Amino acid sequence: MDLTRASGPSRVPAYQPTRSAGRASASPSRPRASIVVGSYNRLSCLCELIEIFLAQDVADFEVIVVEQSTKATADQRRRLAELARDPRIRIFPRPPLGGAGARNEGCRLARADIIVAFDDDDLPASTTWLSSLLKNFDDPRCLGVSGRHILENGPTPPYANMAKARRRVLSYSPLMWQRCFPRTDVRNDRIANLMGGNSAVRRSLLERIGLWDEFPRCENENSLWLRLEAHRQPGEYLVFDPEAAMIRRLDVDGGMAKRTLGVFGFGWAMFEYFHKVLGYYRRRRFLALYPIYFAFYFWVICTWTWNESARYRSKHVRAVATLGGFAFAQPVTWTIWLARLAIDRIRKGPVQRELAFVPYDEPVAVEAAA
Repeated sequence: MDLTRASGPSRVPAYQPTRSAGRASASPSRPRASIVVGSYNRLSCLCELIEIFLAQDVADFEVIVVEQSTKATADQRRRLAELARDPRIRIFPRPPLGGAGARNEGCRLARADIIVAFDDDDLPASTTWLSSLLKNFDDPRCLGVSGRHILENGPTPPYANMAKARRRVLSYSPLMWQRCFPRTDVRNDRIANLMGGNSAVRRSLLERIGLWDEFPRCENENSLWLRLEAHRQPGEYLVFDPEAAMIRRLDVDGGMAKRTLGVFGFGWAMFEYFHKVLGYYRRRRFLALYPIYFAFYFWVICTWTWNESARYRSKHVRAVATLGGFAFAQPVTWTIWLARLAIDRIRKGPVQRELAFVPYDEPVAVEAAA
């Protein structure tokens, strides 16, 4: 079992790996795919997920688990160690890194030419999930793939307007807002972005354009795809493939607990995203349409509070009251948060963007305690 030690708040692992100028050191048994899973306080779900990975009809893969849990029972640790006796399972303890941070760390540790991202609270829908993802890369022009999400106990059909969902799957609105619709059912090779989970990319793409920016607390998958537009070559494409389906589970304890944020906590996270991601990668559009973004921001807060927030979803009267209060508070908070951004920029300088993918050399492995 690969179990690499880490401690402290830094993103840099304790073993201080050297970084290579190109891809990770070659291995005679380099797998075809590296499945990267960031896990945080969900060891029971993680073990269930690994069991389904090991049952896939493709055997040529590795699983990179960036394990950041701060709470775990002895039985959970023991079960994970048992699963990791399979040499394809590689566990790397880390301090909490956030969603994009854990994904990036897994990419740096990965050995394969295809890197698959998967969340620890979801499950592949079948034993053909991985092979369905990988077959898309038989075409060298395919840069990345997103698979279908099947919402556990979700509605049927998954969207009221399936024609619009199929047409808009993983596209951007004129305001560069991600239109997801990952529960649709028709293949589309003209998409503009990939989801953060149940997606796969070529390692060569990351070597070309870098990794995901780590500072956004919400919508953290989009920085890479907004950056891609300046680097995409003729004929290259991203694809949505519904055959690569996963079961999406909501309200599982652990993780980043985004859905438990209050409206102001989520509001600040989205304010940062608007200004530091959209305002950076689409600066001219963002500045030219700034008053529209101000109004659009309130719409984003409303739809999240009503449709996704676990704090307000079952209490609609409270949600309406909360949004009513936020409508009056938004001009004040917007002004205060603008000042906060300016002060942070002066004190700390520009935020760090992951513009380069520099993988680790082969890490030193230590034996896990059973």
